[in-house]
Amino acid sequence: MNTTIQAILNRRSIRNFAATPLKQEEIDALVAAALASPTAMNRQLWAFRFITSQTLIAAMNDTALCHFREVGDQAALDRIAARHESIFYGAPLLVVIAMPAGAGRYAPIDAGIAAQNLAIAAQSLGLGSCIIGMASASFAGARGQSILDQMDWPEGYEFAISIAIGHPAMTKEAHEQHPEKVRQIR
Repeated sequence: MNTTIQAILNRRSIRNFAATPLKQEEIDALVAAALASPTAMNRQLWAFRFITSQTLIAAMNDTALCHFREVGDQAALDRIAARHESIFYGAPLLVVIAMPAGAGRYAPIDAGIAAQNLAIAAQSLGLGSCIIGMASASFAGARGQSILDQMDWPEGYEFAISIAIGHPAMTKEAHEQHPEKVRQIR
C-alpha cells in the first residue's frame, strides 16, 4: 500500500501529547502542507496561525473553559475533564485556521481540507493530531479579543477550525467503519 493511503488509515485523533517541542523542519513541512491545500477556485482565503507559545495555548484553553462555565455548558466541561485538563491535550503546536467572515459556502470546506492536509502530513511525519472545533470558545468575550490580538488576527476573519499537533503520548484503536454507507454507482 502506498505511504499516503497508509498515513490516512493509521491516523487517529490523539488526545494526549508529549511535551516535546516540534523541530522547526517539522513545522516548516506542516506549513508547506497547509499552503498546498486546494481551495475553491484557488482563492486561498484562509489564514493560518501556527502557535507554539505554550503561554498563549494555555490562555486560549483558560478562555474557552471560562466561556463554557459562563454559558453553563456543563456537558462540554465534563467532556473536557474526562479527556484531559486542556482542550488542546498538551499539544506543542496548535494551528488555527481562519476564514473571512461571509466568505461563502466553500470557505468551511476549504478550511476542512486544510485541516485534513495538516492531519495527514502530521501522521506522515510520525506526529499525532486532533482536529478541534471547540477552540472557537477561545475567542468569546473580552478575553477572546485579547487572544485574537496576541495572534495578530486578520481583520474581518473568523475562526474556522483548529488542529493540535505533536508527539503522541497515547495510542488509540481505529474507529469503527461503516461500509454499508458506501454505494458504488455503475
